Amino acid sequence: PPGLTIPNVNASRLEIAMTAEDHDRPYLHSRIREEIDRARRYGHPFSILVLEAHPAADGLPIRKKVDMVIERVCAGLRPSDIVARAFDDTVVVLLVETDATGARDALFRLRNRLFNAGKASWSIASFTYPRDEDAIGALPVFTAA
Repeated sequence: PPGLTIPNVNASRLEIAMTAEDHDRPYLHSRIREEIDRARRYGHPFSILVLEAHPAADGLPIRKKVDMVIERVCAGLRPSDIVARAFDDTVVVLLVETDATGARDALFRLRNRLFNAGKASWSIASFTYPRDEDAIGALPVFTAA
C-alpha cells in the first residue's frame, strides 16, 4: 500500500511554536491543491502526514488529544509547513518541498516526540507527491463533504 504507517504512537502536551499555526480542513484542502499545482509546474515534491487519534484509557476526550498533538506537531515544524485539524480525530501535516526520505525522517521525529510524551494512542501515515498521487487524491480531506 502507498505511504508508510506506524500504528499506536503516544501523544501529550508541548509548547506551541510561534511560527506554526493550527488551520482548518478547507484551508488545508486549498494549500494541498496549491502544492499539487506547484509540484506539477516545478517538479518539487511535497509530503503529507496523517495522524489519527485512537481512544485510550486515559480518560481524555479525542478533541483534547487532538489539541495536544497539534501543539506538539507545530513545535517541530518549519514555518512553511501546514498543520490542520482535518476531522475531530485527525490531524494532517503538509510538508512543503519534502520528498519521501524527508517525510520519513519527519515521521520518525514526530513519532518520537509523541511516544516520549505518553498517553494518547495515534496512527501516523505518510504520503509523498508524486509517488502517492492517487492515495493523496483519495484522502478524506478531499473526499469528505
